[in-house]
Amino acid sequence: MVLENGIVVFLEELLERRKVVFSVGIGVGSRDETGELQGENSLLTAIDSHKLHGISHFVEHIQFHSNRFRTADEITENAEYGGAKIGAGTDFDSTAFYVKGYPRYLSQNIRIIYEAITNFDYKDEEIERERQEILTELRKYIDSPGVHYLDNLFVPALLRKTWAERPVPGIPKTIKNITKEELIAFKKKFYAPENMAIFVCGKFDAECITKAIEKTFGRLKPRSFKPKTKIIDLKNRRKEIFRKRSGLELAYMAMGYKVFGFNHSDALKLMILASVLSAGMSSRLYKKLRGELGIGYDELDGVYDDYGGIGAFYITVGGFDPGRFKETKSFVLKELEDLKTNLVSKEEFIKAKNMFLSENDDELDDLEKRSQLLSDFYFRKSIFDPRNFKKHISKISREALRRTAQKYFSDKYTLTVLAPKNFSDKN
Repeated sequence: MVLENGIVVFLEELLERRKVVFSVGIGVGSRDETGELQGENSLLTAIDSHKLHGISHFVEHIQFHSNRFRTADEITENAEYGGAKIGAGTDFDSTAFYVKGYPRYLSQNIRIIYEAITNFDYKDEEIERERQEILTELRKYIDSPGVHYLDNLFVPALLRKTWAERPVPGIPKTIKNITKEELIAFKKKFYAPENMAIFVCGKFDAECITKAIEKTFGRLKPRSFKPKTKIIDLKNRRKEIFRKRSGLELAYMAMGYKVFGFNHSDALKLMILASVLSAGMSSRLYKKLRGELGIGYDELDGVYDDYGGIGAFYITVGGFDPGRFKETKSFVLKELEDLKTNLVSKEEFIKAKNMFLSENDDELDDLEKRSQLLSDFYFRKSIFDPRNFKKHISKISREALRRTAQKYFSDKYTLTVLAPKNFSDKN
């Protein structure tokens, strides 16, 4: 249903569950951190392309601090009194706030989320405390090679000159300088009813929850909001980047391509190709690279993902002997070429589809992940509803997989390697 102010509401009753997740998604993420901020009282701040990098994440972090209704401690205590868990997350294209708890406390939990999202009264000391929390979070990402080589090296290289080249959490320089006024102006611009959607999954009374939503989010004043259309260049160019770091003993490699996002008809085919490569211990990467060649351990992945309207298909090999780089690269290229040249066997095809469906069902069984899947489906304008994947993939053939591989896999790949100081790409 759609509220009079434009908020879209998805209600999915799962009466066999004991709990319910109430999630509010806002169509704003790191891809929106350019342009101008227009807030109340004609607050207009012109910004360059990087000045507010990380502000979506910063706004998310301060939502459950004190507001005019409750202190930060009261928000947590009131939710946990009813056994509820509160959470939030920011992505390239959306921000989500959710609460998971028992149905009898749902009305109270809806109000807690509503009060946080509609609050613009922030205490300076709480903002500064959260600023330090984010800076600590950023240092943790940089210190972790298993995260750094992908989020801060490969993705920025592959998706250069797009919003996705900037990590969602921000960088220390911008987080240190974002002001309270900018946080409020950014929130006022994007947290508009027409830019929101509500997702409710689990056990609940539809009539009661509809009334609770109308008494809170339904009272928000409508205002026009038109997201900007973003032009995306999907042309791939050959790039190989080697980054050396002291203190490392292992190498971390990623290789892949820019492709269409989840709103394209090829999306499910790309997901199945990723499943062929790495879904399960009998997949190609695990069976051949790890099992037969002894390269890599648990960070072997074929991935197809959406970065807020632009897709990426890539293979990661994390934590391997840097002296076996050439062998590793050669293997990955050989497997990609094989997918272009030969049909996947019937047995491998069935296994890849079943593994994909199994992993998707695991996510649907988790109410928090289910609400996030529905949010991604809505905000990314995906063609395929994750609840109906089985019906959609039944129409995909082995030949369709080969044609998809031929369409996207080429010698114009992006390759990045994070390696020890003594690494040589000749090995």
